[in-house]
Amino acid sequence: MPVIGNQVGLTVDRIVLATDLTSASEPATKYAIALAKRYESSLILTHIVDLSIATRSEKGVVGVSLADMRRKSSVEMERLLKDFGRLGVRATAHALESHNPADAIIDLSEQLDADLIVAGTHSRHGLSKVILGSCAEGIIRHASCPVLTIGPNAKPLLGRAISFKTIVFATDFGVESETKASIALAFAQDSGAKIYLCHVLEHDGQGGTPLIELRDKIGSILQKMIPSSAYDWCDPECVIEQGNAATQILSLAQRVSADLIVMGAKRGSSFLVHLNNGIVGDLLGRAECPVMTIASR
Repeated sequence: MPVIGNQVGLTVDRIVLATDLTSASEPATKYAIALAKRYESSLILTHIVDLSIATRSEKGVVGVSLADMRRKSSVEMERLLKDFGRLGVRATAHALESHNPADAIIDLSEQLDADLIVAGTHSRHGLSKVILGSCAEGIIRHASCPVLTIGPNAKPLLGRAISFKTIVFATDFGVESETKASIALAFAQDSGAKIYLCHVLEHDGQGGTPLIELRDKIGSILQKMIPSSAYDWCDPECVIEQGNAATQILSLAQRVSADLIVMGAKRGSSFLVHLNNGIVGDLLGRAECPVMTIASR
């Protein structure tokens, strides 16, 4: 997505759909199809044969035979390609084998210069168990393009069309936060969506700064992320919450009936290094809408 000043030109020419070929991946597949149709994108379907759980022998007592995994991958991906073709979606398939599915997906997306990765989660506990093994964290941390994750509690996509009407952009003011805000704004502009820019204070104050003064300062920073041209097509709002980050972001998203949450995901960010404390896990596991994460370059 090209950056011009503090604005982003929204291009979604190539979408990588990562699937484990089970029913749990169907919601993500529907979102990927809808996005491909909206943006006239090429859809790249990929399934990773996870060599870390495969056995070489058909008689293996533990695990699934590699031959069976390859057969299933071939048959199911061919079926999906036919479905995509009937829906008028341009699609190709890449069956890969790797001991590290996350790396394989990221490598493929970079080779193809993908604009978006779409994936789904199985577990109602966020990232503890996800498609393609436990690899969603790796994709979110290291992908060079935005990643759209469809969690187990995300409301199903109704119909075959997609248009985001309300977007929540949550920021911790980390590296490239302005660029990430611009991507959220670009998706909002494309759909004519209402957008809320949100920061969560997890403490009463910082460095002795009074809470009222701190809120004013944060509000000013959020406002600076909004280019003046944005007011020509929407009425963006800045929201400052206090408490647990995941809980407050999800609460805001529920209050405003958000159909997309956008957030940063840089290496070492508070949203990721505290994964075990449940921030990203809670968001992906409990969100009632898709979550788009944007990693720093």
